[in-house]
Amino acid sequence: MVLYRKYRSQTLEELIGQANVKLALKSALSEGKLAHAYLFYGPRGTGKTSTARILAKIVNCESIVIPAKAGIHDQESDGSPIRSGMTGKEVSSVPCNKCSSCLSITEGSNMDVIEMDAASNRGIDDIRSLRENIKLSPSKSLKKVYIIDEVHMLSAEAFNALLKTLEEPPSHVLFILATTELAKIPQTILSRVQKLEFKQASLEELKEAMSKVAKLEKIKIDDESLTILAKKAQGSFRDGIKLLDLLSTHESIDQKVIEENLGSGVFENIGVILENIAQKESSKALKNLTSEISKGVNIKELTLSFMDMLRQIFFIKHDLGESLVKNEVSLDKYKILESMAEKFEMNHLISTLDIFQKSLEQGRFASIASLPLEIAVVESAQSSQPKAGPSLTEVVSSQLSEKSLPVVSTPVNVIAIRQLPEKQSLDFARDKSQTEIATSPSHIAQDSRDDNSSDIQKIKDKWTYVLETIRAFNFSLEALLRSAKISECGESNMIIEVPYSFHQRILEAPKSRDLLESIFSDILGRSIKVSTVLGQKPVRAEELANVEMAADDEIIKIASEIFNSETVN
Repeated sequence: MVLYRKYRSQTLEELIGQANVKLALKSALSEGKLAHAYLFYGPRGTGKTSTARILAKIVNCESIVIPAKAGIHDQESDGSPIRSGMTGKEVSSVPCNKCSSCLSITEGSNMDVIEMDAASNRGIDDIRSLRENIKLSPSKSLKKVYIIDEVHMLSAEAFNALLKTLEEPPSHVLFILATTELAKIPQTILSRVQKLEFKQASLEELKEAMSKVAKLEKIKIDDESLTILAKKAQGSFRDGIKLLDLLSTHESIDQKVIEENLGSGVFENIGVILENIAQKESSKALKNLTSEISKGVNIKELTLSFMDMLRQIFFIKHDLGESLVKNEVSLDKYKILESMAEKFEMNHLISTLDIFQKSLEQGRFASIASLPLEIAVVESAQSSQPKAGPSLTEVVSSQLSEKSLPVVSTPVNVIAIRQLPEKQSLDFARDKSQTEIATSPSHIAQDSRDDNSSDIQKIKDKWTYVLETIRAFNFSLEALLRSAKISECGESNMIIEVPYSFHQRILEAPKSRDLLESIFSDILGRSIKVSTVLGQKPVRAEELANVEMAADDEIIKIASEIFNSETVN
């Protein structure tokens, strides 16, 4: 059995961290105020499903008596709880893990504890089947417990079908919903459940969990290696134990074993490349990087190793090395980091971190896996050097300013074109690259108002993530968004401008709107409602030229008169 399953927590006391969750559940159990439906939310691998199973054990354990107000037991005439042969037992939140009920839940064979994966059972028919089955009494247990994992994956129709059941479930049913994306859960569902947040595990909590497993499995691992694995787990207990399991076949686990097996790159080699970057030696940096890549390292892990070291240097330059870095690395490595911190200028360090972050995001879509990282290394080494000349964007911006061209979407009609000076319209039609930049469909509004909006800028920075996320659910919607732009973003609402009415109809569809709202809410960290407005069709160079040529056409004059507009001439 894999280690993360073998050592899954079996009681609330065994859970590492999550103090708020444990306190809330213990209080509810002791006071007889257990809710009929819970929503466990938080990052993956933080113990949501394990806690759900523990709660299922508690309400069904044959050795525990819970106050009757919890709705779990019948009562004697004097109001005391009844369970066959168990009257008079003390109230406890610790399942015995020895009775037939506890053992069957641990093994996953209990017929009254039903676990559903909403990612593969997300339709309305699945929820309708669930609604029919909950009417039946438990076969052996006191309560039927439904654990619905990744509940945010349910369709809108399935959520609607679940509403009534959550509001008035039978007394013998307990619902436990789990999700990693709270923003995607409809408010109607949230109002019917008791919410408990699972926090991302801290570095120390992860080390504690892995150290405990290592001792039980007699795995030799030093403290520094535990720290490295804990950082790679990124707040997930499950990921940390899985990494430990992966390396457990070695006699002992040290940094060399981790670097060789996880492909994260050797500390010293990464340090040499960063030193090349600090000294602006792009050729040497690229040469050393290709040498490291040729060893078969994992590009993503290598990029993360670069960023982790840059982050440590960043802390040291802000006099936080003693408290935030020194306890994570050996003394020799800390001295290396201190030396590198002296060689990096602060602006150069910040720009390098930003460049590597972008390369990490671009790596998800790169045809050549190593290319974004290779570009990042060269770009970082050159980021503080004077530019040989203005960039293409600066040249175009300068030309636009000199010619006073409107950098806005313009409606395709004769009147608007005729109002432009003749030279300006001809220049606009001739300069193809300039026109494409000025009038191409934009993902995000580019005017000065939007530039000053931190929210819109945040979404602009995450636009690739937005498109990729939407593509997984609706390929057509993702394609449509490429010709839309965000015109406004307030505290609780966002307005998306689209060029055509059929775009508007698709975006306003409930499924599309719900998907967009959940993604934007996740990015901005607050609830966002999406609405759309019909904007203006963007002008293309060839359209401008064609309209200019047709300006004297008799048909244009007739059309203008029909629509009560000014004549062309």
